[in-house]
Amino acid sequence: MTPPEVFDPVNQVVQFDLDACATNLDAARVDPFIDPKTDALRVRWADYGKRVWCNPPYGRDIRHWFEKAAHACLDGCELVVLLAYANTDTTYWREYVARHPMVWSVIFLTPRVKFVRPDGEPATGAPKGSALICYSHRPRPSGSRIPHAYWDYKYEPFTDVIRRTAITHGAT
Repeated sequence: MTPPEVFDPVNQVVQFDLDACATNLDAARVDPFIDPKTDALRVRWADYGKRVWCNPPYGRDIRHWFEKAAHACLDGCELVVLLAYANTDTTYWREYVARHPMVWSVIFLTPRVKFVRPDGEPATGAPKGSALICYSHRPRPSGSRIPHAYWDYKYEPFTDVIRRTAITHGAT
């Protein structure tokens, strides 16, 4: 699960109204949420909320979550923030982040995220760095670069990151 020290400061700014990928209410960072039985990859997220948080399961199918997040903003969502490993050398990263017109910012997290186990205890640190990929319902201006920043979520207020990126510019 997403640790509160990562989620809470972002939520204070964005005010999410949907967690698109939670195993149950205890794991959800927002209620309403989409559980595995409903299958978030098959439903229209905008039917559940407009400002979406998504920390998907990592693994072979992660590409589908990037695709869904990108397309959700073309299908009625105002803003989607995806928390995922920063695998910048993958095809899905190039297609659904680096080259995607709906991405308004990428925020690389430091230190590595220590996710929370379902019993509430901290897990060991992630094996890779993570990023927040911020998609908007409005495409970036043609030819513009994707703003990116590094956020030390242990010590730096998230509002300082907002000043350096456009996380909400496309959604307002």
